[in-house]
Amino acid sequence: MHIAIFTESYPPITNGVAVSVGTLRRDLLARGHRVTVVTSQHPDAPGDEEDVIRVPSFKWFAARDYPLPQPRPLPYLHRLFQQNRPDVIHVQIPFLLGVIGLRLGKRYQVPVVGHYHTLYDRYLHYVPIAPGGLLRLMLWWHLRRFYRQTDATIVPSRFAQHYLERFGVRPPVVEVVPTGVDFHPIPVARHTARERYGLPPDKPIIVYVGRLAQEKNLNLLLEMLPRVLQPMPDTLLWLVGSGSAEGFLRRRIQQMGLSASVRLEGRVPHEQISAVYAAADVFAFPSVTETQGLVIWEAQAHGLPCVVVNEGGAPESVRDGVDGVLVPDDAAVFADAVAGLLSDATLRQRMSQNALEAPRLTPVQMTEKILEVYRCVVAPSPASQR
Repeated sequence: MHIAIFTESYPPITNGVAVSVGTLRRDLLARGHRVTVVTSQHPDAPGDEEDVIRVPSFKWFAARDYPLPQPRPLPYLHRLFQQNRPDVIHVQIPFLLGVIGLRLGKRYQVPVVGHYHTLYDRYLHYVPIAPGGLLRLMLWWHLRRFYRQTDATIVPSRFAQHYLERFGVRPPVVEVVPTGVDFHPIPVARHTARERYGLPPDKPIIVYVGRLAQEKNLNLLLEMLPRVLQPMPDTLLWLVGSGSAEGFLRRRIQQMGLSASVRLEGRVPHEQISAVYAAADVFAFPSVTETQGLVIWEAQAHGLPCVVVNEGGAPESVRDGVDGVLVPDDAAVFADAVAGLLSDATLRQRMSQNALEAPRLTPVQMTEKILEVYRCVVAPSPASQR
């Protein structure tokens, strides 16, 4: 099968969509399928990418780490469809390249599978071109119109499916397929990991790994920390990642007098991430805007119990009271859960073992589920055609 994937997020960009697309492409190729990726130009992209078409792009002032495709005619895409017509188009993001992919599918009669990865209405602060209420109305009008035209739509969680339905987005077919993960933690001793990053050998450490961005609700971690410090004053909050909120967080940390108790590590290469988790005691995840919990699965694969805000799709990755704790978006309750884990080594060890054994969809399983969707839209059953 020849699959054309249209996506603005693709390596070397690092986010959940890029991870999902990269994983899917790798596994499809391993099964003998051909995959053509249509994505944005990126200054750090390798120059010898086979079957990767990078279209001219520009940097959006509100999100400079994510090059966006320029709205211009792309005749070479028409040549691709005329000379080597794909069997199916998989649109990962329903905007610039997604609209192009959808139109090409209609023009050349190629079935289109949509994907809904992101709660886009929680990211409108990156598009400050109109009042928020108007932008939200325009967004949902577009999403309803876009996904009604796909032959099927994939969502990563039950929450994402219900979220679309809540706003009247009802594609012809919806399949829940979480992103498959296949983490192979590199064994790193706790003391070695802490020495590598210059961390105190005995302090309790709470870690967050991910983008430092407004929509990640990181202020909750700063608000809960003083409550944890009261019984355990030597606790360290370790924020690993980079992003547009870094300046805000540094100012907030200073204003709250938490400079000695919070460390901003910056981005750590993924091949070194095992040492980060090995150095920590508890993983804290405050985001309320996730459609799934990839980084939670990653922390669990390294044996870290997780404290997670019980909103969005992230809670579907946690077995409450088994391998983590689900809490409301409340600093006091979040702090109590973190402090409870830090103060009870037996509980922490039990949850750590359960986290290692937590069920996670593998990339192979994810790819098989997505291939089944492709097969259904390429050769729809007689029942679906009536």
